[in-house]
Amino acid sequence: MRRSRVTIAALIGTALVSGGVAILPSLRSPAQVATDNPRSSPREVAAAGRVEPYSEQIELAVGLIGVLKAVYVDEGDRVQPGQLLAELDNADEQARVDEAEATVRQREAELEKLLHGARPEERRVVAAQLDEAAANLSFARRELARRAPLAQSGVASRQSMDQTRSALDTAQAQHAAKDAAVALINSPPRTEDVAIAQANLALARANLEERRALFTKTQLRSPIVGGVLRRYLRSGEVISIQPPTPILEVGDTSRLRVRAEIDETDIARVATGRHVRVTADAYPSRRFGGTVTRISQRLGRKTVYTENPSEKLDTKILEALIDLDATVRLPIGLRVDVIIEPPTLAEK
Repeated sequence: MRRSRVTIAALIGTALVSGGVAILPSLRSPAQVATDNPRSSPREVAAAGRVEPYSEQIELAVGLIGVLKAVYVDEGDRVQPGQLLAELDNADEQARVDEAEATVRQREAELEKLLHGARPEERRVVAAQLDEAAANLSFARRELARRAPLAQSGVASRQSMDQTRSALDTAQAQHAAKDAAVALINSPPRTEDVAIAQANLALARANLEERRALFTKTQLRSPIVGGVLRRYLRSGEVISIQPPTPILEVGDTSRLRVRAEIDETDIARVATGRHVRVTADAYPSRRFGGTVTRISQRLGRKTVYTENPSEKLDTKILEALIDLDATVRLPIGLRVDVIIEPPTLAEK
């Protein structure tokens, strides 16, 4: 120890004596110098993070107030897009949907009847009635032609002639009415009648869609392929919408990623495409690989904390998303330590 002190003192003395100006030899290693100057040599960046599903953690809720009728899945179950996961007590909504469907069928039948006209049987009945009226008219005309000479010769009375003419007028009117009925039943529907029937059908269909939408809000379906991460409620519990009450939490766990929090002093040394090493206290002998795939554009507050007493709590951070290797399997929400490696020679 004494020899080292003497040597250092001698060096200092020599430097001071030699012309009054000298450069002292560095007592630090080159690695230490490089560490103090970030531009001279890239460094690894350490950050804390948490494991999350590839799709993030999605809380699912229904859009109506009611009583939870059933939950059809539990934590750990796999789910598919559109799969029914839970539903409220919705018997009244189902009845309204059935009623709206019946109204639509009625309006459709009315429009179809209007467009297609009368049935063939109805057309035949009206045609037969017209034939009957024509026959009556023909008879009335013959009767008048027979009685006219008799009235002129005085054989037939004026009263009988008046009755014969009245019968002819009646037969003509009945024939005209039946002829109009045949024309009406064979004519196409009026444009305004078709428009009214179409409007009634459109209104019924819109009402049905509204009822179906309300019924759909009583059902909870999966938006993704993934797994159930957490179940919050049980059957029979009351659902609120202010604020919304989550029923389940799901996520795509086919791939995992880490949401890391980069200290604001290190953000200049982080870029997408960088390789990452991930460690966790729960797996002390293992290292997991990954790649930085996305970097936030806005600084925020820390949300991942360690138990280190010297940790800064008020620092600003920038979130970075790290896709873990496909074979990595870790619990969702696990706190991990992230080491972002410096760029390779090719990346430089």
